[in-house]
Amino acid sequence: MINRFYTRIVFLAGCLLVCGVFVYGFVNTSRPVKRDVIDLTAYDWNTVAQKRNIIPIAVIGSGPAGLNAAMYGARAGIKSVIFEGYEPLGLLMKTTDVSNYLGAPNTQGPKLMETSRKQAADFGVKFVGDVIESVDFSRWPYELYTGEGETVHALTVIITTGAAPRYLGVPGEEDYKNKGVSACARCDALCYRDKEVVVIGGGDSAIEEALQLEPYAKKVTIIHRRDKFRAAPQVQQRIESLDKVNTIWNAKVNRVIGDESSVTAVELEDMQTGKKSVFPTDGMFLAIGHVPATQMFKDYIALDEQGFIQLEGRSQATNLPGVYAAGDVADPSYRQAITAAGDGGKAGMDAIFFLQQIGFTTARAQEFVKSKKMFSGDE
Repeated sequence: MINRFYTRIVFLAGCLLVCGVFVYGFVNTSRPVKRDVIDLTAYDWNTVAQKRNIIPIAVIGSGPAGLNAAMYGARAGIKSVIFEGYEPLGLLMKTTDVSNYLGAPNTQGPKLMETSRKQAADFGVKFVGDVIESVDFSRWPYELYTGEGETVHALTVIITTGAAPRYLGVPGEEDYKNKGVSACARCDALCYRDKEVVVIGGGDSAIEEALQLEPYAKKVTIIHRRDKFRAAPQVQQRIESLDKVNTIWNAKVNRVIGDESSVTAVELEDMQTGKKSVFPTDGMFLAIGHVPATQMFKDYIALDEQGFIQLEGRSQATNLPGVYAAGDVADPSYRQAITAAGDGGKAGMDAIFFLQQIGFTTARAQEFVKSKKMFSGDE
């Protein structure tokens, strides 16, 4: 009798546990993602009304992430302004063939970006050919200071300033960028089918570049300044069995050599003997890191050890309410135009939701316009 009693208790407990797991799973998959509750007392609209050059959504940077972020804001009827920066439309303006951007097969980088810019402009995005030189995120609305001496008051800020690949700075390197010198195997590997290429570096990134190139290239040679890789052991193991990948140790590149149209060789120097030699190659891929453009935000925004902006959870939110980041400036891993554009869309939606939460309305926007408090970008 006792055994049957305990058996029933265990059976009922098991049923309750299963039901509980089912209900919990249903609730957590069907309800919206929880967002932090915003302290509305921190956002004084009377203070905003005393300011000028007000922008509901200010985007710093004009690459794929910035364009998509601003476009989402403009489509929602919220004034969105892009400060184009020193390199309008980003690194794709320096890229030739683009074949891995969905919906734009086999196109040129500049054409893709010009088309994207027009699409954003058609939705009402305002473009300003100025740079943001410094910021003050210590109070809201956030203050942005332009190169032309304007002070802009932003209700939300989306940082899309990107990250630039590190280059060697050797003779010939600049001359042959996009003509044999690349910093993105994911982007350009297909162009080197049945060709011989070199990869510069010794960390995880160099191994990843070699792995991206190996299926296409005839031969991949990693050139490293030291006598062993800095890459994690499990990463190194991935190239040990690849016959097409080999390594030149204790060597550095002194010069990139070409025939004016493309790279033909690199000049190497042995780090131990100082002996110089010419190594024939059809292309050189840099894998020595990226530098995120985050210097002016470091006093306010949480950065990782490499200087990339840290994001909250799966959102594009930084540690400051109303400040978001998207694209390469917050992405040390993928650094692709299409992922940057996707992140930009998320950041735009995050900014819209934030404005709704703090009480930004169409009526308020119209008041700012009528009182000439809204930023025009034409001054």
